[in-house]
Amino acid sequence: MQIGWRDYIKRRFRRASKYHCVGIEYGVDELNIAILQMLDGQLTWVKQQRFAWDDWQESLKTYVTEQGLNNTKCQVTLAISKYQLLQLDKPAVPDAEINQALQWTVKEQLFSDGDLAVDYFDLPAAPANAKKLNVVALGKNEVAAIRDGVIEAGLNLISISVEELTTCNLLPPSEDAAIILHQNAGEQICLSIVKKGLLYFSRRLRAYENLANFSVQELEMGIADNLALEIQRSMDYFESQLRQAPVKQVYIALDTAHQTILADLIKEVIFVNIVKLEPNIISLPGLVQSASYHACLGAALDDGIERKL
Repeated sequence: MQIGWRDYIKRRFRRASKYHCVGIEYGVDELNIAILQMLDGQLTWVKQQRFAWDDWQESLKTYVTEQGLNNTKCQVTLAISKYQLLQLDKPAVPDAEINQALQWTVKEQLFSDGDLAVDYFDLPAAPANAKKLNVVALGKNEVAAIRDGVIEAGLNLISISVEELTTCNLLPPSEDAAIILHQNAGEQICLSIVKKGLLYFSRRLRAYENLANFSVQELEMGIADNLALEIQRSMDYFESQLRQAPVKQVYIALDTAHQTILADLIKEVIFVNIVKLEPNIISLPGLVQSASYHACLGAALDDGIERKL
């Protein structure tokens, strides 16, 4: 995208923002926003907002003006339902040509004739002799709409990432591996294994989109056992195939009113401590601490700053 010299000059000499970062989750039917600011030398979560999908660009532009967020750096993350995540063989081409080579493979995998935005990321560990890439794909038009909406709102767009990566930022860095079970309302469960702040393994657990509708009795009659089995399989793969030390902790943020009971039921099967996911950041009183804000908060935290002493 090219801009005129007058627009460039205006952007170049904008007044610096008093806020540290705006994190935005681009969801199925809404935008979730978390805003960070340095207060007394501590990075602090100070504001949050949610916009319905209809005309989100105009709503965001108005909000940025009202809250004095102009020129604040912004990092966007996509909810898992907004993109396809594929694990593909690494093309036998120079690194500079990998992205182009992946375009054809992705189109074949997705049976798509449309223009796709394709990117990829490596993981710190992989099975022996396996040269795989984690490839993200979605429509180019949607990426352009995100880019244009954020820039025209007056924010300084830094990156567009994905939920599997940004939720890793919610945990304090640790030498011990931990699992995050994260779920937005009505969506699949995202299972991620995180170590030293990095994503080592991820998968999506289907058939749990209606978890919020299950009673305690239904959880006890097989739902919890099935979920525990999926977690155990992931831990076994992490240890045996990736040759990593065992997972020490499981953090959950699931779409159910019976989260504590579900955690106790799972713990009886996998024998690993399970706790509620609490983002690793100081926050002002009155903010809603819910899974719906985790992904955008993780996006805003994608800066490497230590957040708690």
